[in-house]
Amino acid sequence: MIALRIFTEEGKQEFIKYIQDTRSNSSTPRPDLNMVPYSLEFQPRVEISENLDFATRMDMGRYLSKCFQNAGISKQDVIGPGKEDLWTWFAYIWFDRITNNRQSIREIARYVCSSDYTDYYRHYVASLYYLFFFLGEKECHLFLYSPPYQHNDFIEQFASRQYIIAYPEIIKVAHRLYWDSGNRSPKRGAQSRRRLGNHRRLIKIIGQLELTYDIYTMSPDEILNLLPSEFNEWKR
Repeated sequence: MIALRIFTEEGKQEFIKYIQDTRSNSSTPRPDLNMVPYSLEFQPRVEISENLDFATRMDMGRYLSKCFQNAGISKQDVIGPGKEDLWTWFAYIWFDRITNNRQSIREIARYVCSSDYTDYYRHYVASLYYLFFFLGEKECHLFLYSPPYQHNDFIEQFASRQYIIAYPEIIKVAHRLYWDSGNRSPKRGAQSRRRLGNHRRLIKIIGQLELTYDIYTMSPDEILNLLPSEFNEWKR
């Protein structure tokens, strides 16, 4: 176990250098940045395990939620302006988990958290906690079923649009349409651009409906009833 920490600017730059070096050589030793001047201990004290194996991003979200809840830490304590270096530190200690043991290293925004929302949702740890907390465990399966080192296309398409992800009723519609609770996975073909009523079409239709309806105040049932017939297959 290790005490939760927050990166300083110096620590963040060292982490970025480590990411870049590891792209060239996956055996690059991870520097110890859990000390001043690279990071500072978060208050109140929270202990985090570095060595847990998370099968899915949902598991990671549950773990973080439990750790914060047990320590009496609220969403406001860890989400919002000025908290980005906390999430960057999480990416540092769980780097092997979110890169498939350094075999899948992607762009810096996946590991270094940004205050810009267009990049914030890309962060592998900050985004999953935000979705888990904001949507609740019941409604976030569609976004967090993937392994810790994968962003699925539901996140890419929905979470990247604040005008959609900020309205839980719309997310409930997507969950009802595309999540197979029996198999605990998305319905087959839900992410295919070739299928009628796919998730990208839903985003487009929502944009059209809002021109005529006050869709952001409607219930999931009301929204579902407005969808064209191409979505009937997904309603079953």
